[in-house]
Amino acid sequence: MTLALFQNDTLPVRRPSEDARQYAYRIIRKFILELLLPGQKMNEADLASSLNMSRTPIHDSFFKLSRENLVDVIPKRGAFVSKIDQKRIDDAVWVHQKLGSAMIHSIYIRRVPKSELELLYCPIQQMGSHMLLGNSSKTVHLLSEYYHQLYTLAGNMDLIWASLQKTDTDLSRLLSLAVSNPNVLDGFMQELTNLTDALINRNYDRAGLIYDHHFSRIRMLTAPLRAHNPQYFTEPMLPAATDTSSQDTDVFS
Repeated sequence: MTLALFQNDTLPVRRPSEDARQYAYRIIRKFILELLLPGQKMNEADLASSLNMSRTPIHDSFFKLSRENLVDVIPKRGAFVSKIDQKRIDDAVWVHQKLGSAMIHSIYIRRVPKSELELLYCPIQQMGSHMLLGNSSKTVHLLSEYYHQLYTLAGNMDLIWASLQKTDTDLSRLLSLAVSNPNVLDGFMQELTNLTDALINRNYDRAGLIYDHHFSRIRMLTAPLRAHNPQYFTEPMLPAATDTSSQDTDVFS
């Protein structure tokens, strides 16, 4: 974990309302959330050292994230972990499903050229390459890139993408667990390929159904993933959800 992370990624544009200090904190916050996988312990002193910066902004950023319940403090250890919250997953999926119909309608209204829609195949193809190499860690970013491209193609809906990132934090953590299973990742890739095909063929009703099903399937992953990785979730599993063998078969296939 080095400054190369900052150099290799595209940094968000500085907002007109931000001074240099506020912008720096937002960048630090972004990378903490992207680096902190579910259940992973991260020590602020080690992070500050690896990023070659003062510990103070790292310390302040961690505690700001803690107040938002985006990271959890390990008492007396100077370290932080990140857990997945069921309610935040449900909220994120609900937001994406509600905005999805508007986004697809906007693509229809704008009559986006097929040549632009075909660019949606690029992140899917990259996911396939990473899957063949057994490297699932890059695919969550590519999933996010695909969703972002959809909002960009929808025109002015790209303006709301930044506001979704806080909501999507738990969703990204859930997906980081899910895509380690090749069957799940393959299912995601097939769904997004079908979605892209439907958009290119101007079948917007089918595109809307696929998009809605895609996020419903993500929500369904929560129970089996929580059963296999209870330490990564904020609440204990409910007794009624302990038998997930049938769900595992359906969702992970």
